[in-house]
Amino acid sequence: MKPNLRVHIPIRPATNYPIYIDDGLLKKIPQWLSDHYAFENIVVITDHRVKKYYGLSLVDQLKQKGYRVILLAFPAGEHSKNNKTKQQLEQKMLQQHCNRQTLCLALGGGVVGDLTGFIAATFMRGIAYIQIPTTLLAMIDSSVGGKTAIDTPEGKNLIGAYWQPKAVIADVACLKTLPTGLIINGLIEAIKMFITSDLASFKYVQKNIAAILNKDEKMLKNIIQRAVNIKADIVNQDEHEKNLRMILNFGHTIGHALEKITHYQLLHGYAVAYGMLVEAKISEQLGLLNPKKYLIIQSCLEKLGIFAKDLKKYDIDLMIAATRHDKKTKAGNPHYVLLQDLGEVHHPQDRFAHMVDDKIVKTAFLTITFAPTSM
Repeated sequence: MKPNLRVHIPIRPATNYPIYIDDGLLKKIPQWLSDHYAFENIVVITDHRVKKYYGLSLVDQLKQKGYRVILLAFPAGEHSKNNKTKQQLEQKMLQQHCNRQTLCLALGGGVVGDLTGFIAATFMRGIAYIQIPTTLLAMIDSSVGGKTAIDTPEGKNLIGAYWQPKAVIADVACLKTLPTGLIINGLIEAIKMFITSDLASFKYVQKNIAAILNKDEKMLKNIIQRAVNIKADIVNQDEHEKNLRMILNFGHTIGHALEKITHYQLLHGYAVAYGMLVEAKISEQLGLLNPKKYLIIQSCLEKLGIFAKDLKKYDIDLMIAATRHDKKTKAGNPHYVLLQDLGEVHHPQDRFAHMVDDKIVKTAFLTITFAPTSM
């Protein structure tokens, strides 16, 4: 069969955007916007918790600069990251006569960023947005790279789009209000990146865990900078996760499955930590990772209160069944990112995700669940 004609779309120009990481940036945003952009409307999207801490103040500052500002908020938590919330927010934007000259500001953690980014990707077939992460997890990971999505009953982040922000503005001062559990939640994503890509940074975390958990601002900025450098470099090479970007999913095949079977009561970072333990143990059992290196990972996570024995509370068969909805699944077979050393993933012929038999996954799970702690 021969086509009657052919459509030729010009190659899309390269996308680039600035990432700001510093203390006191929130109060500088109105002037920065005035200096760089001219939008008709600004929509600040946040959750009810962040609205009280930072949203109302940011809106007041923007209005003082003469902007027409709409503040939209929804209940905090992963349970809000769904199509119903997205439609409600979009409906309010339409009612407020938002258009293609509207700028969205995603003010909050990963849920806010994912929702706002997906709205921006689809509203009027695509409008501008800026990520303003207020949690360590969002600053380190979800605000960078343009992944946007919502959850469904079938799994996490299965409906979404790649839509890059105009900028990422991370005010490290926001971390002062976070409880220790949420600092750990974000730090785990940094550890994930370091374990797969940067041994020196992993050793830095090991050495300074106490100070990091004590919210030492200099060290937090250092950790964020190191992690964002890794992610930006990977995204520059593989925006749409065709290959290399898959390494950012180390721990996530199991992690997302745990989130699903716990109905998202388990925080993302903690789920990924358990996922890293299982997937590192799989790597060991396949003869890829030295057992001593596995124990180093286990010891590091134990210092954050993540113990392999706590996996006993989860049903292994339910977990394995849930992995079949992972985005890396091919022909019904879940794929895993595996380690061959600390700071290096297993990537023969530049393949970064690998099919693993369910029996091996189950054996790994049971082995670490009933093993003694390393401390």
